[in-house]
Amino acid sequence: MAKKKVRKTKKKPVVKKKTSVKQTKKKKYSLLLKNLLIFVVLALISLVFAEFSSNIFFINLFSVLAVVFGFIAVAFFIVFLILALVKVFNK
Repeated sequence: MAKKKVRKTKKKPVVKKKTSVKQTKKKKYSLLLKNLLIFVVLALISLVFAEFSSNIFFINLFSVLAVVFGFIAVAFFIVFLILALVKVFNK
């Protein structure tokens, strides 16, 4: 039995876009600030809901959510401070 010849297709070279360092830093800052603001707002909304809830279950739930969102917001703030300090010391 004869084997069939299989033609190999020529692959086109992949062109990678080069992004500058300034663009990537700008994206990091914008993403970091966006996430920081989101978690601060979520923590504040959870605190408000915990304050105005009448059921003990919802008070505990929103309190725990406020603490978790608060810790995440603090973590993003620490990362923001570190990036700001690196930016200052690199200049």
